[in-house]
Parts: sequence; structure tokens; C-alpha cells
Amino acid sequence: MAAAYLNDGLDVVCIHFRGCCGSPNDTIGGYHLGFTDDLKHFLKIISNLWDEDELFEKRPIYLSGFSLGANVVTKCLGELGEAALTLYNIHGAAVCGAPFDCERNIKYFESPGFNRAVYSQNFLKTLKKRAQEQLDQHCDGDPNTTAFDYQRAMAATTVAEVENAFIAPIYGFRDNIDYYRCTSCYYYLPGVAVPLYIINAQDDPFFDPEFYPIEETVDGGSLAPVKLLRTKHGGHLGYLFHQLEENETSQDKEASWMPLELARFIRHVRDSQ
Repeated sequence: MAAAYLNDGLDVVCIHFRGCCGSPNDTIGGYHLGFTDDLKHFLKIISNLWDEDELFEKRPIYLSGFSLGANVVTKCLGELGEAALTLYNIHGAAVCGAPFDCERNIKYFESPGFNRAVYSQNFLKTLKKRAQEQLDQHCDGDPNTTAFDYQRAMAATTVAEVENAFIAPIYGFRDNIDYYRCTSCYYYLPGVAVPLYIINAQDDPFFDPEFYPIEETVDGGSLAPVKLLRTKHGGHLGYLFHQLEENETSQDKEASWMPLELARFIRHVRDSQ
């Protein structure tokens, strides 16, 4: 994705969520589906530089992300509303693999068959490992900690159960359903006030295929256009990368379809302003 934007002459900053950059987080909480604090913190740093350093050029900002990052970008734009442009000079965004409604998705994600056998069970192991690490690092290894329900988390047989016992209490949600409803980017689309492009695949194994929002237009009363593209195939971010051609190496490979398509939209927004 960075290569596609760099090819269009943009400077690119990659934001790692806390705990994802090789160093453990200093607090028991790290990030979650709707954790927009780190992105807003970065935007505040940039806006402060504009105010404090006359040599720091104020240029348009465009946001991009995929999967959980797509949810965070979209939710953040919805939370900021018109302040995205007026305070932070955000002119548009393009994302891929946005999990619009996590309450619907969790039921599909954990449905019997291939999803449960491969995807959800592996993710469940990851969450349990994370719970154990957080217990050891921040709760002195005490299984009776009040920070979250360690016993229920480790006994969980579904992702929803471990999110109810571990994720929800850490971040102050009532339960996992409250967590899904408060963080799903679908509920924040009406607040988006800059052009937004979202690419998803119909055969994404993580998302309920029966649910997909409609596009938003200014003529229809929206603050800004929200363009949606739903491809027939692609799985979960399958078109983020591609198999190398005979004349390609991993060092010099070209950007794949999805990054180029996201960059095309950003270029369109930039050239239209």
C-alpha cells in the first residue's frame, strides 16, 4: 500500500498500534476494533507542528487502512465529523476489508464448518495467549485478578466468549455485544465528512455476506460521499498482494490491485480539490 501511494508522489507514515511494533505495551490495554486514540494522537502531533513550526508545510492528509485498520480509520472519521477537515486537514480516505457490523460478523465467523475449524479457532488461541501475557505482565500472574475474568477467558471455546471475559472488561465495555456495537464502523458512517472509499469482497470469510451498507451521497443528505466497491472474489485482503511474475522479485515487485485502486481514489480526490 505504501508503495502505491509513494508512486503517486505522497509521503507515507505507517502507524503501528501499541504493542504491534515488537515491544510490549506498558498498560494492560493495547488496541481493539474501534481503538482510535493512537490515530488521533498522531493527527494531533501533526496539527501541533503546523501551529508551532513555520517550516513544517501544511499539506492535505489522506488516511488508509485494511481490516481492523479500515474499521479504525472509518470510525475515526465518523467520530471527528467535519473536524477531520477543519482541525486535521484530512481530505479523504480509502480502506479495504472493513468489518462493518461486528455483531453480525462474529456469528458468521464462528459458524460451524471451515470458518470455525480454521479461522476462529486460530484467532481464539491468539486471544488466549494475549490474555495470558497480559495477566503475567500487568496482573502479577494472579488468576483471580479483577482486571478481567481470566478463568472464563481461558475456558472460552469461542472468540465471542473470550472477548466477553477479556477484551470487554479491559476497555470498559459492558460485554462483548456492547463492544461490537460501540466499535463497528457501520454506525459511524453518517458522521463521515470527507470522501471515503471502501473495498470489500463478497466472499470474505470473516464477514456476514448477507449484510452490506448502501453508498452515501451528498445529494442523499450525507456530509460527504462514501463510495463502496464489493468485488465478487478476494477473500479477506486476498488482493493486497499478488504472486510474483517471472520478471519480479520480492524487492522490486509492483503494488497489487487493491493498493493501486485505493491510490487511484486518493488521486481522484486530490486532483478534484
